[in-house]
Amino acid sequence: MASKIYETPAAAARRLMELGVSMEALQRAIADGHARRIASSPNDAPHMPGTYAWAQTLCTLRDELLPLGWRKADPGNFSLTINDARKINVVVESGDRFTRKAHAEPRTKGLKGLYIEAVALRNRLEMDMFPETVADALRRVAALLEYQTYILLEYQTYILLIHIKDDSYVAELSLPDIVEDNQIVSWKERIFIPDPEAPFADRKPLPSRDDGDEIDVPVRRKA
Repeated sequence: MASKIYETPAAAARRLMELGVSMEALQRAIADGHARRIASSPNDAPHMPGTYAWAQTLCTLRDELLPLGWRKADPGNFSLTINDARKINVVVESGDRFTRKAHAEPRTKGLKGLYIEAVALRNRLEMDMFPETVADALRRVAALLEYQTYILLEYQTYILLIHIKDDSYVAELSLPDIVEDNQIVSWKERIFIPDPEAPFADRKPLPSRDDGDEIDVPVRRKA
């Protein structure tokens, strides 16, 4: 099934309002993560600019959303920003060059593990032709999770998918559908985040010192 795409700024704003997610919070978090990445030192380890970007995006997103009634949880170092009233989660991840492109499906980059598999299965549960099959698979995955499994079972998890290239970036807030080879390869819903307007556009990041474009998400599976 093709993704439902909210491509124009007006359509994206309407859908985000329905979800209770602040457009400005997303734009501010993405911009701060990008600024933190390109301000990294040339003496940093090669993967660190992406890690800095991920961490700053997550931090700013939580700074913005927690005062609005959201909360945070980090089960197994899988960082969720949670809206209990709307029963949704937001996770920050890195996307490929098809991020915010309507003609192709973007893919996530790094190893996502059991948590992403679980949330993708949960998202498919509502539309699968054989829900009992998906439910059995979801229970098998969820049985391996040690903490707050009900959040993954009961709530839809949206991915704040970010692709950074040189001194620019694009992003979308999307609902995963299918996972193959530890990558999200298909989406139920995609909300394109427009480039920020003033006052956020006037935040001038420092000159780039890194050629990498991947946000490195530090997810570790507990023994």
